[in-house]
Amino acid sequence: MQTIFLILLFIMQMVGFYVILLLYTKVSRFNDLEKKQQKLMAEMDDSIAAYLAELKEENERLIAIIEKRQHASGPEPSNSMTSSKKEVNKNENADLHFPQPKIPLKLAVQSYQSYSKNIQEEQAATQKKPGEMDERTKAIALHDEGKSIEEIAKTLGKGKTEVELLLKFR
Repeated sequence: MQTIFLILLFIMQMVGFYVILLLYTKVSRFNDLEKKQQKLMAEMDDSIAAYLAELKEENERLIAIIEKRQHASGPEPSNSMTSSKKEVNKNENADLHFPQPKIPLKLAVQSYQSYSKNIQEEQAATQKKPGEMDERTKAIALHDEGKSIEEIAKTLGKGKTEVELLLKFR
């Protein structure tokens, strides 16, 4: 009876050691994962800091180019521009307000009209009749018939490069 009890205790002790070993491996994996995450966060912080430094340099170059163009164009910058520059020099986090660029109204209207026309054409193309084939399908069918890319381009009224891309992304 006592030997059975000792064997049972021995087995329970082995199971306990096994469970402790499993828990230890889980905790060590978790710690390794946490270290990797901290390392990734540090790398991301460094990357963002480098990106922001680069962005700041680009902004300073842009301001320098704008100043050169303004000096080259003749008249001195307006008072609001010079005061904005002084604010930036005093405080790097201050906003720099440039005058809004004047875009010709006709150009904006033409752009909007061409955009809406393109949207309408795309909608019409997606709502095709069942018997019609789209250009990609036509190009593939003509290519399967053995026609060259130049012939397909002429048939479809497209450029050779565009036809090559249509065929490439079958």
